Amino acid sequence: MSATSSSPLSPVTGAAGPAAAEAPLEWHERLALRAQGGPSELSAILALAAAGGDLVDFSGGFPDTTLYDTDLLGEIAAKQIGTRPEVALQYASNWGLPSLREALRADIARNQGHVPGEDELMVTSGGVDALTLACKAMLDDGDAVLVEAPSYLGAFNVIRSHGGEPVSMRNDEHGLVPASVREAAEAARAAGRTPKFVYVIPDFQNPSGLLLAEDRRRELVDLCRELGLLLLEDVAYRDLAFDGSYLRSIYEIGPDVTVQTGTFSKTFTPGTRMGWACGPATVIRAMAEAKTNTDQCAGALGQCILEALITEGHYAASLPRIREAYAARASALVGAFEDRLDGLATWTVPEGGFFTWLDVPGVDTKELAGVGIENGVAFVPGSPFFADGRASAQLRMSFSRTPAERMAEGVDRLARSIERLRG
Repeated sequence: MSATSSSPLSPVTGAAGPAAAEAPLEWHERLALRAQGGPSELSAILALAAAGGDLVDFSGGFPDTTLYDTDLLGEIAAKQIGTRPEVALQYASNWGLPSLREALRADIARNQGHVPGEDELMVTSGGVDALTLACKAMLDDGDAVLVEAPSYLGAFNVIRSHGGEPVSMRNDEHGLVPASVREAAEAARAAGRTPKFVYVIPDFQNPSGLLLAEDRRRELVDLCRELGLLLLEDVAYRDLAFDGSYLRSIYEIGPDVTVQTGTFSKTFTPGTRMGWACGPATVIRAMAEAKTNTDQCAGALGQCILEALITEGHYAASLPRIREAYAARASALVGAFEDRLDGLATWTVPEGGFFTWLDVPGVDTKELAGVGIENGVAFVPGSPFFADGRASAQLRMSFSRTPAERMAEGVDRLARSIERLRG
């Protein structure tokens, strides 16, 4: 082929000269189908959270980095690099550093009555990585994953990107309705899909902020044993009960049918991307093998820092201050709701975590979100938190990064937005 021929590679290589540059390939058409939809709802949230300005931002579930002891983290990082460079600065095992895995088992024993065995726990690069690995280990094309309605919108993206289809269960004002597991499993099978696992966030759920009662947790375990389904329990917010209390985890109740995934992104730092997964050895081994085909291993330096934080007692000691800070923000936000939203909306009253869930009758919250931005307040409309994308009169507000002194102004802006839409 001559240098002046028209070649489909010429816009990249530059070999075909100016004529080819005037008619570049339309690369969008060559993207994988899963990538052609444009930015996801989660990408939009991340972009909004970085916008800054006078916006009162209740959108992203971001921790407040001012709550971290940066001097301590700096000292520990320097010590790990200085004394363990062959570990801290090297690749790690796909299972995670053995010493951190021992520390994690001890930390799990701090608030749970069942401790995973050596081959039942691995280190992950945060909670989303754990869900990704579970999907890689469990899902074939067309399989179903049963999800709460509403649930974490990022989970839907992960499930679909691995060939799965999220199928909604039912939630009420107390969280997931256990009986709906059977209903959703039957609906999946009727649609020709094999249900593989149930994804649930029992502690201060994202987006509702609700805490699932222990009797419902037991019922979930019994149903999944009967139906032959794995439970994937996401405990991202378990350490963030404002009063420091814990309910029995689903993993503790049913370790034979549960993979528990956790993250330190809410309580240690999201910048280090540290998490874990524990559960039946067969599933954890498959997840660890899958990790060799993703990022190979969680970052060793972050693992070393986290190990020191846990074993030296710093992690557990930091939790009361973090809980107190988020409790104060939640209280300020709910107080602002009571002052300004009475008659306009109803809301959940969180006892931990980062979120509250509002119902705004007669309002499409996707439309409300645009009006809110014009009025200087940001939140996430409810529709993306439903796997079927249904129109929604609900919305999620995160209080984790918003200063308490800005809550009243932000809620007033929200109230004026609602009043404007309702005329």
